Amino acid sequence: MPSDYTTTGGGLKLKGVGVDKKKKKKRPKPTEADESSTTDIEKRTLNPEDVKSLGRSLSPDAAEQAIKESGGRKKTEAEKRHEEYRRKRLEEKLKREGVRTHKEKVEELNKYLSGLSEHHDMPKIGPG
Repeated sequence: MPSDYTTTGGGLKLKGVGVDKKKKKKRPKPTEADESSTTDIEKRTLNPEDVKSLGRSLSPDAAEQAIKESGGRKKTEAEKRHEEYRRKRLEEKLKREGVRTHKEKVEELNKYLSGLSEHHDMPKIGPG
């Protein structure tokens, strides 16, 4: 007689509970008549409102293309305020600091580091 701790394989079996397996529904494959009804030209000329109403009937590429052609998605008021604030901050920063090249920034950093005391120097590690 098998022990209570041995398993015979398979999933867990609970007492008093029936097994409910959900079967996946298969989508019918589109026929050639369905594919020819919406051509690529028609997909490109759809309005964003049509794309929203059609849901998943369009491919993601076609939906994305339709949104881009209509001028992109509309930004919310908060997004517009955020973009405007970022742009103003960037302009102010450029006015204060001016436009410097990478070489100028590195030279300025080296000048700053050379002015620090020995306390900030990197300690030598290892022989040599």
